[in-house]
Amino acid sequence: MSKLLFLTTTAVAIAIAASALGHVDDPKMLDREPPVRADAFRSDLHAVGTPRSGGFESEGVTLNSWLPLSELGGYSTGNDCWGYVSPSGREYAIIGVNSATIFIEVTNPGNAQIVGTIAGPDSLWRDVKIFDHYCYAVSEGGNGIQVIDMNNIDLGVVTLVNTVTDGGTTATHNVAIDTISGFLYRTGGGSPGGLRIYDLNADPVNPPYVGTWPDKYVHDAQIVTYPAGSPYAGRQIAFCCGGFNGGFDGTGLTIVDVTNKSNIFIVGSVEYSNNNYSHQGWLTEDFQYFYLNDELDEQNTGSTTLTRILDVSNLANPFLAGTCTTGSNAIDHNLYIRGNRMYQANYQSGLRIFDITDPLNPDQVAWFDTYPGGNSASFNGMWSTYPYFPSGTIICSDLERGFFAFQTAEIQIGLVQNLPDMLKPSGESIDVQIVGVGAGQPDSSTFFLHVDDGSGEQVIALAATSNPEVWTANFPDMDCGNFASWYITATSNNGQTATLPSGGAGNPYDTLVADGVITSFSDDFETDTGWTVENDCTDGGWTRGIPVDGGRGDPPSDGDSSGACFVTDNVVGNSDVDGGTTTLISPTLDASTTGAIISYWRWYSNDFGAEPNTEVFTVEVSDDNGANWVTLEVVGPSGPETSGGWYYKQFPVSAIAGITPSDTFRIRFTAADPDPGAVVEAGVDGLLITAVDCDELDDCPADCANGDGVVDVTDILALLAQFGEAGGCDIDNSGIVDVNDALFIIGQWGLCP
Repeated sequence: MSKLLFLTTTAVAIAIAASALGHVDDPKMLDREPPVRADAFRSDLHAVGTPRSGGFESEGVTLNSWLPLSELGGYSTGNDCWGYVSPSGREYAIIGVNSATIFIEVTNPGNAQIVGTIAGPDSLWRDVKIFDHYCYAVSEGGNGIQVIDMNNIDLGVVTLVNTVTDGGTTATHNVAIDTISGFLYRTGGGSPGGLRIYDLNADPVNPPYVGTWPDKYVHDAQIVTYPAGSPYAGRQIAFCCGGFNGGFDGTGLTIVDVTNKSNIFIVGSVEYSNNNYSHQGWLTEDFQYFYLNDELDEQNTGSTTLTRILDVSNLANPFLAGTCTTGSNAIDHNLYIRGNRMYQANYQSGLRIFDITDPLNPDQVAWFDTYPGGNSASFNGMWSTYPYFPSGTIICSDLERGFFAFQTAEIQIGLVQNLPDMLKPSGESIDVQIVGVGAGQPDSSTFFLHVDDGSGEQVIALAATSNPEVWTANFPDMDCGNFASWYITATSNNGQTATLPSGGAGNPYDTLVADGVITSFSDDFETDTGWTVENDCTDGGWTRGIPVDGGRGDPPSDGDSSGACFVTDNVVGNSDVDGGTTTLISPTLDASTTGAIISYWRWYSNDFGAEPNTEVFTVEVSDDNGANWVTLEVVGPSGPETSGGWYYKQFPVSAIAGITPSDTFRIRFTAADPDPGAVVEAGVDGLLITAVDCDELDDCPADCANGDGVVDVTDILALLAQFGEAGGCDIDNSGIVDVNDALFIIGQWGLCP
């Protein structure tokens, strides 16, 4: 992490750099607030209403995941976002932060996971778009266009393959791509501040610079190729938000024909009433209207959030046809249109969704506010949104709070408690909350638990509780030591089905079936338990202590929240490994218990410096006191877990090839950096050796109430409460508690065998 920049120490330098750019966004620097540091929230894992979910207010929108900036890698600000769908159908969010572009898998939006990070110039402003399997990132901080290959993103690999710097200044405010014609357009950021055009068809990795239109400052743009049947069929048209003098003078919408890159000309333009600074906008899918955000009217005139609706059916004669408002005082920033919905990212008022079936009379139908502190006309909160995933997942980026994934499903299923680590073999009950979202209403006859412990799937109806929004999933008896694959489904009255987890049958929970775990070794590194360090490096050896958060990819805190951990070097400003290897070796561990599992937290970052993603982190084990070592895992040189972040890992000892569990079991962690151009940071914490605990009471299924070893009245009462439904007293696994189960309990009356 630790690229965290507190503005109290950098505001002056950043403000000077920003002022040289001469565009309207300079006021953003004055409103900067420290990034919000919080635990990540993932609805597949964490209970509804926990502090992790942020206390945000909403209507008609469900929060699936929230990854604060501290979870993304400790950056100071978030900015733009976009999305990508790989050929396999997996969905990825692309999020800009002040000094990097981050790739997050959202195929299961309730369990968003970082898969890669590409470092870039440090700036408040970054923008990204995609063409084919390439991502193009630009920044006001310069460095031209970063070309990032996403061809192997399903394997957790994204690669910076080129940086394009021709075409005038290397600073860019925004990037737009006409995916039909295959041309990329840089906008704003310096001189020339109009359109700078590149041909992606010729070479998507090294696109040639083919033209420019410098007549006006273009802050943002949408470029489209008109379809067959249109009066403008085949023409490539740029809808440019901006004006003269950095966009301040004559601000509005300019419609430019860019079909011939050697003969670019204005088709039409409009300066709408009460114009202050034309910022961004988007076409309706029928090409009839352009919805536009003015970024300064709320501050300068005191108006509520106002969206202009421009009629562009005649490109030569665009005109203001109407307006709509959220009723809030917040500044509107970026909006996008999909079908009959408009999605707005409006700073302090967050995500606002409008029904535009009647395009001149939009109706706000849903919202989610990511800035609980108010709705004033200040530059804080949500920066942008992306609503184009086939699944319907919506992502948003936030200046202080990082990344959000949402859905507008008609019903929502959430955990009442956090996801359990294990399920009891004798039957487990898990409560879930099922509620309607917006106008959606759940159909209680469709609430089901789907579970398979290896003996075949069972579908069990959820049981009602005294709370009409809370339902209980009663698991059947299952074999101890197995993993149960399970998920929950519910359907709305309109036929829309929701699942928990968000991946449903395609990515269910896999939970250990056990009465508990037996811990034979536990080390939170708060004391010295006998670990040794072997250094073959010039600097950066393993050190036990509280992380100093030195700012070069090292962890800002430990992994298990106890305070201390082992971390490389642990020195402010220069805590990475240099000139060789450093190895952390455990004392002798007891892994002889049947079913032993070794687990630990680890941190690894190697994506920083002049030679990023060139080194690896190696974990090895030995069952002969270190005479021979077997590789457990290798992290790197690139991939989803090489950009920092604590990751929890578990390995059954019996499944490690070449290892026979014994009393002389050891583990070692090696961080290597022979190349001085790389920056390598590593951490280890919370090592455990555990084994599955299976009580003998598993052989007494009639003891279905509380597992106290006695079949008695308590078990009969539990059976009566479940009678006619699925439950833990379904002893014969028929799917329903009935007379046969009652007879079985009576036959087993007394102490369990």
